[in-house]
Amino acid sequence: MLRNKNKRTHFVGIGGIGMSGIAFILSEMGYKVSGSDLEPNGLTGKIEDNGGVVFKGHASSNILDDVGLLVYSSSVSSDNPEIVEAAKRRIPVVHRSEVLGRIFNRKEGIAVTGTHGKTTTTSLISVLLENCGLDPTAVIGGEVKIFHGNAKLGRGPHVVAEADESDGSFLRLKPRFAVITNIEPEHLDHYKTMGCVKASYRAFADNIKRGGTLFYNNDDLNIKEALKGFRLKKESFGFSSSSDMYAASIKIGGFKASFDCIYKGANLGRVELSIPGRHNVLNAMAAILVGLSLGLDFKKIAAAIKYFAGAKRRFHLRAEAGGVTLIDDYAHHPTEIKAVLDVCANCEKKRLIVIFQPHRYTRTKFLAEEFGRCFNGADKLILTDIYAASERPIRGVSVRSIYDRVRANGVKDVKVIERDKIAGHVMDLKKRGDMVVVLGAGDINKVADDLSSRLNEEGAREDLISGLRRITRGKIRVGEGLSSHTSFKIGGPAEAWVEPCDTNDLKRVLAYAKAGSVPVFIIGNGTNILANDSGFKGIVIRLTSPAFQRLEVKGSKILVGAGYSLPRLVRFCCVSGLSGIESLVGIPGTVGGAIYMNAGGSANPIYKNIGDIIRSLKVMDYYGKIKTMSRKDIIFSYRDSNLGSYVILEAELGLEQGSSALLISTCSKFLAIKREKQVLDMPSAGCVFKNPKDFQFTCGQLIDTLGLKGMRMGGARISEKHANFIINEKGAKSSDVLNLINFIRDKVRENYNVDLELEVKII
Repeated sequence: MLRNKNKRTHFVGIGGIGMSGIAFILSEMGYKVSGSDLEPNGLTGKIEDNGGVVFKGHASSNILDDVGLLVYSSSVSSDNPEIVEAAKRRIPVVHRSEVLGRIFNRKEGIAVTGTHGKTTTTSLISVLLENCGLDPTAVIGGEVKIFHGNAKLGRGPHVVAEADESDGSFLRLKPRFAVITNIEPEHLDHYKTMGCVKASYRAFADNIKRGGTLFYNNDDLNIKEALKGFRLKKESFGFSSSSDMYAASIKIGGFKASFDCIYKGANLGRVELSIPGRHNVLNAMAAILVGLSLGLDFKKIAAAIKYFAGAKRRFHLRAEAGGVTLIDDYAHHPTEIKAVLDVCANCEKKRLIVIFQPHRYTRTKFLAEEFGRCFNGADKLILTDIYAASERPIRGVSVRSIYDRVRANGVKDVKVIERDKIAGHVMDLKKRGDMVVVLGAGDINKVADDLSSRLNEEGAREDLISGLRRITRGKIRVGEGLSSHTSFKIGGPAEAWVEPCDTNDLKRVLAYAKAGSVPVFIIGNGTNILANDSGFKGIVIRLTSPAFQRLEVKGSKILVGAGYSLPRLVRFCCVSGLSGIESLVGIPGTVGGAIYMNAGGSANPIYKNIGDIIRSLKVMDYYGKIKTMSRKDIIFSYRDSNLGSYVILEAELGLEQGSSALLISTCSKFLAIKREKQVLDMPSAGCVFKNPKDFQFTCGQLIDTLGLKGMRMGGARISEKHANFIINEKGAKSSDVLNLINFIRDKVRENYNVDLELEVKII
């Protein structure tokens, strides 16, 4: 085993926290690695980056031709198709602890075991050795920031590993130094009795190499019973002065802890931690004892662990937004849960909302009474169904086993909610000052992920709005629905809707957005826009104030603000006897929006597009700088311009004198033609696609010849009147329209080899 690097080692369940660490170490050592899991993750991604092969799902075909060894964990059943295939091909099949043992036993091994605290203590020791320059190899049951994951291959002589006691496999390790954090009734489905649990820990201690040392929690009676008659060197840590090392003058507050470290009667100095709770004081003392035994200076040890912020999912601060604190923790045993809630009691909060997912039916069965007593201090408790892991359901055992006992022990506000509905429930329930704690070893971390995303998003929105209110004198609205501002009548909320009162106001908003990398969208009347149903994550600006709707006539020239209504401008010019803009009749929107897209009316024999009558523009870039662009600086093309990096403030239009009566009559004719050919009485965004360049057919004709008129997807329909119009017939969603757009594009490409370009802007 592990002799031939040309043969591949295959891990069944490679995404697991224990398996992925071992697989990563092997890949770092130059071994060929492959594996499978139901859901690949970030840890398997690191293995793939090292050249490993990871399959999603389990299948016999995952066993590649060059596989020489298959590794499994206790959670993998013997009928797994990959194990069956390996047996057929006579490929050796071993438990993951055997591979870990081969890695561990060849170096100076430091093994950490116990019912609770293994991951944090292993992490502390690993970080301590790393920060003191010893470059250890580490295999940890959690992700640690400094290692960018749960494992690291070092060049130093030491390997630090979390020793899994759950199935007795930790007995394959032969450590030089070992830590036992605590012993409690756990994994009784495997051990059956507490006596067998203690005997297994004693056997682990007896595996320590000659000249090595055992470090143990002196406050734990079960450990003391297990170690009766133990003859190898041992040192204890605890809170009582009878321990070789004990903590004095302990201070716990918020996310920190500190204590005086007393070792064999001498005060070594003050230890400051960036992890909270009395249980972490014990974990830190275990790490300090290991460091001292390796000959490290106490001051260097204290400095090395001072800023360790914990492993992932060990009192992990996931979000602090909108006055709500979100903590994610792996705790799944009653003692662990109580320790977490004790830490929460030292944090400033108004209410404690606890979310818990029981892990395994056997644990729920054996520890139901203890679970019933460990949630005191929770103001609101949310339970969800048991995460089975590899177990089959046990008759009469469910989340209700815990619910009933919790209620009987005085926690009255308890609910059982489906996992996928918890985040939404908490978002409706939360108040400023709450602390939300997510607990469990199963897939409850997905709830923490969801809540973190929602809380951070909500917090960012609150920060954005408060910042805008400090700098803006104009109107600000939160969550303004875009559907009411688009002719399509489609679109979710804008994170922030701003109507600046003047150019200085606009300048401040743009500068604020640029400084915070906040997306900005300038909207007119929303006539050529398809807004996403999820809305716009950023600032939507509309130039509605009088400062952006100025209209001044200078002979045949007009100065007009970008926010001025285009239909209103057309009417004004016709009544005033100013010719050149009448072909734009019937085009909704604002002057600024029309200029951006070079809107036009093909019926006019002289002026087909608004760009033809532009003489100059006053614009502001997104840094807030204002300048005037002459006509030669502006490039107009078919339904496009070079103005995308500017906010149009004002336009100068060059028109001609004409007959008011004739112009009004011409407008009426143009409008009648448009009403005959286009859809003006249903929600739409006008023409969806630009007409293909140098092609004999228009978009409408192409779509019509394909027989697509009247086609529906959801609430969206291709108009029977004009095939280049998609109408919102029955409460269409943006996804309905996009599906139609993509379908039309595919059909046109397939039949005419033409790639249609959108005229509608999607936000």
